[in-house]
Amino acid sequence: MGLRQLLLDLPTACSRQEALYTAAADLHDRGLRGWRNLELRTTDPTSTASIRRFTFTYWHPATVPAAPPNLSYHVLWERMDQPARTALLRLAPATVVTAQIENALTRADAHDVLIRDPDGRYHLPRSLRLFLRALADEYR
Repeated sequence: MGLRQLLLDLPTACSRQEALYTAAADLHDRGLRGWRNLELRTTDPTSTASIRRFTFTYWHPATVPAAPPNLSYHVLWERMDQPARTALLRLAPATVVTAQIENALTRADAHDVLIRDPDGRYHLPRSLRLFLRALADEYR
């Protein structure tokens, strides 16, 4: 078993339980199986008041090299131009990824954020949908 770390940018209002649920969903969606003892270790501020960086640890069999990307959604957001941000905020409530969202994420060099289901379709992870919802609320 090896100790692994997962970093997620989530809404500040996210409860401990919701954050743990979201982290578990992220690990599951990315195909990691056999992990145990998921724990929330710390939260740190970002430059956006409505978003915090959550750090989780979990145990995973050392023989499995797969790990989810620790891409900061906040950094991703800063890499996007305004039209891409607007499109993402408008289209993100749906879990299925449209070509417009896929193109925006690819231009921001963040295509690995997407989750591919068994049918080959891409989906936004729960953590990214929560992040976008918090930003949408902030911009209203």
